[in-house]
Amino acid sequence: MDAQSRGDWQDPPQSPEGSDKDSADRGVRAAIELPLTAELCVKCISLTEVDGAAVTILSTSSARELMYATDALAQHLDELQFTSGDGPCVDAFLSGSPVLCNDTSDPLHGKSWPGFSSDAERAGVGGVYAFPLRGGPRVFGVLELYRRTAGALTQFQLDAALSFADAIALSLLDELSLEEASDTRGMTNAFHRPEVNQAVGMIAVQLKVTVTEALSRLRATAYLSDRPIWEVAGDVVARRRRFSSEEGEDD
Repeated sequence: MDAQSRGDWQDPPQSPEGSDKDSADRGVRAAIELPLTAELCVKCISLTEVDGAAVTILSTSSARELMYATDALAQHLDELQFTSGDGPCVDAFLSGSPVLCNDTSDPLHGKSWPGFSSDAERAGVGGVYAFPLRGGPRVFGVLELYRRTAGALTQFQLDAALSFADAIALSLLDELSLEEASDTRGMTNAFHRPEVNQAVGMIAVQLKVTVTEALSRLRATAYLSDRPIWEVAGDVVARRRRFSSEEGEDD
């Protein structure tokens, strides 16, 4: 890889206190909950020579659940796309085809994903590669790989990523089915953020709008304040922030 690595995720700007430990704890728990999926992600990273991976389930472009991430930066990329509503992961889900962002600094990607591309580059990511996960003909999730350096995957690496996407789709469906059928009724997803759904419901009531509009307002507030969406949602649930019916204002 010839290009220089971007940024320095070891010291991210405005990183909340304890967030790195929280990310690590969630990653460990997710690996315990989904051991085969986690193992396949690690092997995929090795063969494709990328720096990290994440697996996300989606039912719509705005309804998503991060299931596994290899590291804090992979988690951050998923968070950016959930907050902005755009990015390679969203496009791979909607199109049902791989989406390859070989260089996050490319102006074309900035136009396609204005809420994602520049923030990903600022976080130290050079390339992002998203592959749909299928259960039969239906796309139900995405495998997302990232590199700190910009550059395209080789044909071998691309073929390997596609094969791993198929294997991870099967392993994830199997492991989720086993959890549902277990006597303990399965484990709570390590990355689940219930405060986001709670906050969206509260905002919908406060503004007298639809849930979709409430989610858009929450996303916009998180993006403009440069904070993770779950942090802003936590403020809403704890009643530290109330959204006003006046356009552009919240208490």
